[in-house]
This record gives sequence, C-alpha cells and structure tokens, in this order.
Amino acid sequence: MKLFLCCADNLISGNAFKLGDIITYRNGKKVEVMNTDAEGRLVLADGLIDASAQKPEMIIDAATLTGAAKTALGNDYHALFSFDDALAGRLLASASQENEPFWRLPAGGIPPQPAAV
Repeated sequence: MKLFLCCADNLISGNAFKLGDIITYRNGKKVEVMNTDAEGRLVLADGLIDASAQKPEMIIDAATLTGAAKTALGNDYHALFSFDDALAGRLLASASQENEPFWRLPAGGIPPQPAAV
C-alpha cells in the first residue's frame, strides 16, 4: 500500500494561476482554471497522476474536495464514486460495518475532454 498526500496552501503570488489559465500535466492532460480557489483539485490531480503511473491494482481517493456532494447528500453521508461495482460494494459493506454512512453517486458518462477546474 502506498499513500500519496496531496497538500496545498492557497496563497497569492506573482506565479499564481489566473482564471482561464491552461495547465498541462505530466501525462498530457490539460485543465482550464475556472475557479482560482481550486488548488486542492489541481494538487489532487498531480497525486492521482503519480499514483496511476505506478500501475496500481486500485486507487482509493479520500479527498474532501467536493462541496457538490455535501449539497447533494447533506452533512450525514459521505459520497462514494466508483467505476468498479465490485469495489464499491466492498467499500459500502465495510463502511456499513463501521457505521460510516456512505452513499454511492454515479460516476459514469464523464466525457473525455479537458476538465474545468
């Protein structure tokens, strides 16, 4: 098991990203900065790219970045997204045993285009 800690601090400088900036990651994927308060998402992408490059059997992302999940589920449930039904089932069963309320949200149908951050 490897743990990738993707940490960021939202500070201002002359090198800060601006709205409309395009960032090209090491894997060639590009994102357009649509929100300058998205440093966590930008750094998380770096960590996921690093983890993916190591060809793992699975990646579990436990980031707490998605305010939309809180809007959808409220304060009582954690959001779970997975493309792997079997893995999602195991995670939900484990969470239930530990009395951790998770709710699976759909992750399919995401178009292969640059992500707006």
